[in-house]
Amino acid sequence: MKRDGMLSAGIAAAMLLTATAALAEWRLVGERQVNDRAETDTITLGGSAHYQRIRVCAYRHPVHIIDVDVHFRNGGHQDVALAARLNAGGCSRAVDLDGGSRDIERIVMRYEETSRRRARATVRVFAE
Repeated sequence: MKRDGMLSAGIAAAMLLTATAALAEWRLVGERQVNDRAETDTITLGGSAHYQRIRVCAYRHPVHIIDVDVHFRNGGHQDVALAARLNAGGCSRAVDLDGGSRDIERIVMRYEETSRRRARATVRVFAE
């Protein structure tokens, strides 16, 4: 019986390390609070860092992502096809940025919190 418990604990620890290693590749580039109505927010990135992909995650309450636009320092932009409902704790798929590694200036998002009660969700954007 003790052996089964130790084996289960070992498997759980290995899974946690694997998940942590996967998250280590992604860098939090910004977060915003979402009210219970449709709104538009901008996350401005400082400095100069190049990213190949982005991912949007919802926390505390579900969020309906309506539109995401990524603007680059060279003046270009990419309209990201990401219209989706993200449950609390859920993330979007990883979205590849056109042109490979790009220097993001800002990310403009249009979204709304979708729970049945008035609440505030948190949206975080990660990049790698």
